[in-house]
Amino acid sequence: MTLRSPVRTAAALSRARARRPATLGLLRALLRHPTVSAEAVHRADLRRCAERLAGRLRAMGLDAVTVRPGRVAPVVTAEWLHRPGAPLLLVYGHYDVQPAGPRESWATDPFRPVLDGPFLYGRGTSDDKGQFTAHLAAVEAWLTSTGTLPVNLRLVLDGEEEIGSPTLLHELSDRRRVPEYLRADLAVVSDNRMRDERTPVLVSALRGSLAARLEVTGAAAELHAGAFGGAVPEPARVLCELVASLHDSDGRVAVPGFYDAVRSPTATERRQLARDGPSAPELLAPTGVATGHGEPGYSAFERTTIRPAIVVTGLTTSGPGRSAIPARAAADLSVRLVPAQDPATVARALRTRLAEHTPRTVSSRLVVVASCLPYALAPGSTGVEAVGRACTRAFGRAPVLLPSGGSIPFVSTLAATCGTEVLLLGFGLPDDGMHAPNERLFLPNLHRGTDTCIELYAELGRSG
Repeated sequence: MTLRSPVRTAAALSRARARRPATLGLLRALLRHPTVSAEAVHRADLRRCAERLAGRLRAMGLDAVTVRPGRVAPVVTAEWLHRPGAPLLLVYGHYDVQPAGPRESWATDPFRPVLDGPFLYGRGTSDDKGQFTAHLAAVEAWLTSTGTLPVNLRLVLDGEEEIGSPTLLHELSDRRRVPEYLRADLAVVSDNRMRDERTPVLVSALRGSLAARLEVTGAAAELHAGAFGGAVPEPARVLCELVASLHDSDGRVAVPGFYDAVRSPTATERRQLARDGPSAPELLAPTGVATGHGEPGYSAFERTTIRPAIVVTGLTTSGPGRSAIPARAAADLSVRLVPAQDPATVARALRTRLAEHTPRTVSSRLVVVASCLPYALAPGSTGVEAVGRACTRAFGRAPVLLPSGGSIPFVSTLAATCGTEVLLLGFGLPDDGMHAPNERLFLPNLHRGTDTCIELYAELGRSG
């Protein structure tokens, strides 16, 4: 009996199904760690979660398990390189999570996972602890049922993805010095959404991103609004005017040069997106917003995937508020970019626009916090075919090929630096509440996702 025999795949599938309670137990244990990389108070929590993961990887039988120091949180790595001639697959996931926000926004404690019917609630259930757990369960099922894997494997679990993966991006900053643990023939990432609970998606493209902070400064200190109101510049009002100047009234970005590198979609591409993507009501349903808004001439799905955008994600001022004129005001901007748009070029265009609209009574500056390039999947690869066959066996249908509006800095940087093809195959749902209160995971997709990973590893092993 050869490794590539369907009998061995069946054995791994049977083992994974028998271990579903243990897989759920592992996920619940991981969710209890409040691994918020954006908040310094959780550094110890991140370290403890990394150590827990490393212990589980060692117990699974993986080699070279390492908890690597990071700028904020560790990177956990492991490998299994015992299949000569087979492809080397890199599986990437992240164990850090977004801040939970106000406790009163949650029906339950965000870091005490709660099972309610087919859903598991808690911060990180869908983004991304639940999704990468499917891969861990698949690897463990192969090793414990057959003693081997169909592919060679490198595993990378990032503790800093939600803050831009600074440690891993530094490792990828020079293509001549990329460490071995990041080198592979192909990469698989599960950190995105399906079309619905029955329809998997293979992501064809990710938007790039530019995170920036616009700061406006006026007087040296806060001033009494009664004593000085009407006689001094107001940074908060100027900030509002500057932010408003970034868009026309119809929602199109008004920054000169912003669209210069943006390619218009073809009629064929637009028909495919309309056929396979969500309608506006479907896309907006989880938001509670009845009517969408944005660049005219494009559907809601097109606006969030194949078109660039400038989004205001935060507004803050100094001082106590109420009767004081703030000395400083700031806006957080999330700029989403499409293929051929360069973050540095867009940042220069933004600075020029804002400088032209800043009155001499105040000063302004745009600080770039982080950026990453867009990513596009190369068409016609053997990896795409393998994903199609794996999803057909696990879900009963091949995945639809759709772009995603999100950004994963590690993915686009790995592809740009190493030329690695990345397969983005996620098991979340559009209404999981990623980055929102009451985040949840549809557990049947955790189990079908595990089966898909088992089948995918077998398919990729056959291609070697």
